[in-house]
Amino acid sequence: MTNRRNIKITLNGTGFAADYTARTYGMIPHKNGVSIEFAGVTSGRMENAKRFAATHGIARAFVDHAAMVNELRPDIDNVACANFAHGPYTIEAANAGVGVIVLEKPPVIWPGFGEGREADARTRKIESMQFLSEVLDAVRRGGSKLLYAEDFIYVDGVKGLVELLIEARKTDKGRVLYQRGVCAHQGSHAPAYDTPSKSGGGALFNKACHPLGPCLFLKQVEGLLRDGNPIRPLQVSATALQILKHQEAITGEHFRVMQNVDDFGRITVVFEDQTVAEVVGHDLSISGIRNELSVITDFAQYDIRINPCNEIELFLPKSDAAGNLLLREKLPTSQGTSFPRPNQFYAHGYVNEMNDAVDCVLEAERFPQSGAMMAWDTMAVLMAGYESAENGGGFVDVSEYCQGRDFHRNEMPDPHRFGAVFQRV
Repeated sequence: MTNRRNIKITLNGTGFAADYTARTYGMIPHKNGVSIEFAGVTSGRMENAKRFAATHGIARAFVDHAAMVNELRPDIDNVACANFAHGPYTIEAANAGVGVIVLEKPPVIWPGFGEGREADARTRKIESMQFLSEVLDAVRRGGSKLLYAEDFIYVDGVKGLVELLIEARKTDKGRVLYQRGVCAHQGSHAPAYDTPSKSGGGALFNKACHPLGPCLFLKQVEGLLRDGNPIRPLQVSATALQILKHQEAITGEHFRVMQNVDDFGRITVVFEDQTVAEVVGHDLSISGIRNELSVITDFAQYDIRINPCNEIELFLPKSDAAGNLLLREKLPTSQGTSFPRPNQFYAHGYVNEMNDAVDCVLEAERFPQSGAMMAWDTMAVLMAGYESAENGGGFVDVSEYCQGRDFHRNEMPDPHRFGAVFQRV
């Protein structure tokens, strides 16, 4: 641990992701008197940046990201803006020598969108991976640490399963055989979501990615614990559909009906060891957000019900009794029976995620658990998923990417430093 007493943080974006990012830093466990300084925020519109800065106590507002990071030289730069800016902003942060770059999903989108081009899914995959390679190369050159901010990886349930995998290895167990996950709600609130040139895609790209993250992570961890080599994806099959768009107008009453991106995505991943993960993302959950992951290993079945979780049950005859309380993310009404989720930022992994970023500033030898290899494998699977969907759901080989780029050890997880959540007897 260093003797630092101040960590300087900048944020990009003023929407939902930036809001929970700013709020989450205030929830991080005490760090021996280290204070967190919100130094700057960027937005494409100065009035939004100033309003966000006033709300969260941020010192400066900017419209230019490169100007902000070069002037302020933050310890952590949070790329939590519209998806199309993720890649360029990460390069700018690395060029400015930012110590830790927290990159929200997806890591990049197809660069052809910004150029007004059209292409088939295979071309989009190839060019997107080329662009991501340039982004990750810039991070390496700049000496930065990249935290790929997939919050599902950081939920306590996943941390607990890593602990179990470590213990199981002592009995020659610890093989992850089958994983199944879902992320869904009734349609993103982000204005840019239904614009491919800004979002990069729909439910497959922006929702199925969430349960995909821990599925990829747990296989990496399994391999590292067994023989020091992460287990990577081999083949991908997927479906991406627009369901609500093709129904009668009245069908979409309780949803945001997407016109330009998929509202249902399903991905099947076959790993190098012939184990399987299946994940679904969709905009058809009428009852609020659903975040779940089920894992079958050679020693146990492990089910993580992030949201909803039935540890608390509430019945309200009338919704007005709850005022403006959001009992569970995306819950459209509090009336009737619901399962409230207090402290959702903790439950969804945000606090553990940002705590990892802070630890990576305070400890020079520490690197993010969800790092460059997680961003790379995730992007390869998602883009291959769209290629598969465009060609009728057949399997697409991703070994050229997962075996074609070398990653340093510090760009992989370190399961023994992930953190403990279980007591011991």
